[in-house]
Amino acid sequence: MRRVLGALIVGWVLTSSSWAESVSEALEKIAFGSCYKPEKETEIWKAVKKFGPQLWLWLGDNFYNDWVEGKYVLFNNDPDAFSKGYEKLKKSQGMESLQALMPDRVMATWDDHDYGKNDAGKEYSRKEEAHQAFVKFWGIPNQKDGIYSSKDWGPAGKCVRVIMLDLRSQRDPLPKKGQGPSDGDMLGEEQWIWLKGELSKPGADLVLVGSSIQFVAEKHRFEKWANFPKCKSRLLKLIGELGVKGVLFVSGDRHNGEISCQKGSEAGYPIYDFTSSGLTEVSSITEEQNPDRVGRLVNGQNFGTIQIDWSSADPLITGELHRVDGTVAETVSFPLSQLAPRKQ
Repeated sequence: MRRVLGALIVGWVLTSSSWAESVSEALEKIAFGSCYKPEKETEIWKAVKKFGPQLWLWLGDNFYNDWVEGKYVLFNNDPDAFSKGYEKLKKSQGMESLQALMPDRVMATWDDHDYGKNDAGKEYSRKEEAHQAFVKFWGIPNQKDGIYSSKDWGPAGKCVRVIMLDLRSQRDPLPKKGQGPSDGDMLGEEQWIWLKGELSKPGADLVLVGSSIQFVAEKHRFEKWANFPKCKSRLLKLIGELGVKGVLFVSGDRHNGEISCQKGSEAGYPIYDFTSSGLTEVSSITEEQNPDRVGRLVNGQNFGTIQIDWSSADPLITGELHRVDGTVAETVSFPLSQLAPRKQ
């Protein structure tokens, strides 16, 4: 990374090899967030810095390509739209706050707005431009069909595998209003093959899956894995069939935060989903149905954290959602052994 002393990050050079290598230091503090308009100032970054994460995960809508001069547009035709968006992000308060972690301790995926268009999938006409701009900025391996990535953190016995999915590049059209769920897919077969390989690799004690949209929550009317139930079931069955232990999800998108837990899952153990959104964007929805929610819906700006206490034989996992001032809005703790396949 090329750094310039001063208030702003002005550029860096990243290589894909940095994402392929494991990191030997045990991860104990991870933070994540989504839905960020870089042009907005917010006190939340002070709280992020005070928490002191070893790793930060950008979960999508890291800037808003369809937000132009303070207004939403259906389609941004500006040929320089993506370079302008990433330039704003590069010079933002958020990237300044994460400067000490760049580039090797930040991972990212995208959602619809930094992909380029609200609710867009594989039909989006500028997806190749979006792809190349993302790869250039974040320095991830240049997969031909998407921007998914994975990296191992920590030594044997304390290894966290972070898998960042791409739910845009190959996603089939959303079901139309009144038609019910879709039989389609969100990942595409190349990403499924890759994901099976990542889940099959030995050595991970905890597998953290970054999903730009919610995995567990099913009752709301917005984007979610439940819109593609065969796709969701396929992933849960894959986890169960492979006997993968320690899988949990982190997600964004909603402009609200919540902790969800699907207790009876095809994975063979409870599946937690920690949703943090947004870093600057706030929903007008203050309550909605989610029978799988743990605690309350978190309104207002928020970021998420996962802490891992490796000191005992059965490590303790603590997930929290923090308000703009850093105070904890919701929290849940459980032993890592809770995320273990049922014995046959």
